[in-house]
Amino acid sequence: MKKLFVLLVLLFVAFVAFNRQRLFLRDPLATVYRNSAPVREARVYINYSNDILVEEPTEGRRWIVQNWNKAPGTPTAVTCWYNMACRTDADQASAAPLDSVGSQPAAQMSDREVSFNDGSGSGIRVTLR
Repeated sequence: MKKLFVLLVLLFVAFVAFNRQRLFLRDPLATVYRNSAPVREARVYINYSNDILVEEPTEGRRWIVQNWNKAPGTPTAVTCWYNMACRTDADQASAAPLDSVGSQPAAQMSDREVSFNDGSGSGIRVTLR
């Protein structure tokens, strides 16, 4: 039984190490603001590279902002488990642009805050702690 447990732990560690760019973990201390008003029901997930995935379950919306291109978008393939972790389809997750023209301005990203427009003209600001 002890060997099985050790094997399962090693497999889990290998899975996390291999998927560190794809695996987003929930950040319970992050706060989302829409036009300077806090959005209470929004969930923020963050990965190894400080990319963020924002989910608004009441509205059925998701946004992803990745450090490599700083272009906010709607992720095309995301799987979430128990509101604790999400996994994207690739290290550089595929995402549809938020506006139909493709002229979405780049997000402003730092290690404490991410700001972008959601495609409908609302300013979204995510404060990380």
